[in-house]
Amino acid sequence: MPTTVLGVKLSFKSVPKLIGGGLIGVAWAKVAPNWVPTSMQVGGNWGRAAFTAVAAWLGGWIGGMIDPEIGGAIFFGGLMQTGSVVLNAVLPGFTVGGVPLALSGMGEFMPARFAVPQNPVRMAIAAPAAPPAQARVTMNGLARAYGTAF
Repeated sequence: MPTTVLGVKLSFKSVPKLIGGGLIGVAWAKVAPNWVPTSMQVGGNWGRAAFTAVAAWLGGWIGGMIDPEIGGAIFFGGLMQTGSVVLNAVLPGFTVGGVPLALSGMGEFMPARFAVPQNPVRMAIAAPAAPPAQARVTMNGLARAYGTAF
């Protein structure tokens, strides 16, 4: 019996379609509800979950017009994002061992609190003292023509 995922026989051609479609579905279901005007967003967290589920279905339907395998994977990825939104609604502050289960408040960029290392090489270095006037007479031609750097 061949191994199948979402009704698709696994092969070198279908696995990248499934993975890529799933990632596209998660991204689509995360971004698309933000395009809904705020006047239409009702129901709080449950309304957001409903909009995310509709976005998942719509993304799967559009992807299914291109390729049925990709459409199924996009729909599945969208449902995974919908599940995350539902977890945020049901268990907003639930943690397991300090790790939040519902990913509430987590994003790509988290505020960091760490000391900025100091680089002593870039600290200001005191300029050397200018050479005596009679030493300038014995300098090379470039130094006489352009002066010293300090």
